[in-house]
Amino acid sequence: MASDAHTGNAKSQDGLERDPAALREQLEHGLRSMGFAQTPASAHGLFTGCLVADPGADVDALEQSLGEALPLTEGAGENFGRTVEAIRRALLAQLYDVELGFGPLLPEDDAIEAQAQALSEWVDGFIAGLGQTPRLAKLKPSAEASEILRDFAEIARIELEPDDDEDNAAAFEELNEYVRVGVLLIADELAPDDPKRIPMQ
Repeated sequence: MASDAHTGNAKSQDGLERDPAALREQLEHGLRSMGFAQTPASAHGLFTGCLVADPGADVDALEQSLGEALPLTEGAGENFGRTVEAIRRALLAQLYDVELGFGPLLPEDDAIEAQAQALSEWVDGFIAGLGQTPRLAKLKPSAEASEILRDFAEIARIELEPDDDEDNAAAFEELNEYVRVGVLLIADELAPDDPKRIPMQ
């Protein structure tokens, strides 16, 4: 029976990995139940930064990056761990596979101002995760990566113009794509030479 349960959990995780909306909802619920202050966007950015700096970071390391937990419900830690594992696997696949399907985990149906706020939180989390995780082989970002990170710091302080939805939407899409590509460039630069050091499972 134990193996059947494990198989069921794996299928559930795989489903989450392929459904960003469900993953975001599960992450939001998990953060609340664990007593963490981060939003889903900031937590996903934090996890991404940690994994870009060290693809070998495990679930415990990712959870510890959030700070001290104050679980509010029984079994919250186990459930949250499964969610973090699904995110870890999804991120490794998105960051290092040939399809490059990575993208920040943001709300899709909210107003553009809310999406921009989430992108700001995501970038802020990414910078924090990258900065607090020891880099593989003590690597330091190149000049290009350092410039991208400086741009990210500016994006983290973004404020859209009120009552200008069309321009705001265009600006948001441009910034979101810049962040997506910038993260992939940094991940590629900091990736270990031996692909076997990137645990995909």
